[in-house]
Amino acid sequence: MIPPGLVEILVVVALGGLAAFGGANGLVAVIQHQWVRTGLLDPQAFAWVFAVSYLFPGPRAGFVAGVGYLLRGLPGAGAALVGVMLPACVTSAAIHLWLRRLEGAIRAVAVPAAFVVAGLIAAAAWDLAESLHPGWPEVVAVFAVGWLAGPRDVEPLWLILGAAAVGLLVAWLA
Repeated sequence: MIPPGLVEILVVVALGGLAAFGGANGLVAVIQHQWVRTGLLDPQAFAWVFAVSYLFPGPRAGFVAGVGYLLRGLPGAGAALVGVMLPACVTSAAIHLWLRRLEGAIRAVAVPAAFVVAGLIAAAAWDLAESLHPGWPEVVAVFAVGWLAGPRDVEPLWLILGAAAVGLLVAWLA
């Protein structure tokens, strides 16, 4: 079989990237349909490239470079990387231009929206706390941490270390 051209790799990965909100899992199905199912890409090699990409930190879309490499060598890896980055770059540029036009409207709703977001976070926190059945010591601790993190502007690392110390002390005393 004739391997796909660089333009095909770029276009397939770019179009598949449009379905990759928050990660590249949408690309997996596109690559399997386009190249694995047709026999252009060995299923074991694709699975290996996909698995190895999860060993490294960073975006999950890194496996497309391996797929491009398996299909056409280093130029294929480059085409795949450009293809996976292209939708995000174009979308970001378009949103940036669009948001500049709406800057006045955004400023007008920013403060009320902050209260809405704070209310949503508080509602989620309340639901979570309610399921834990906190007692008075836990409620007091939450308000103390809120006071230290908010008006007192204590470094979050000290809050985390303090909470760990209190937890260890309670576990040791129990």
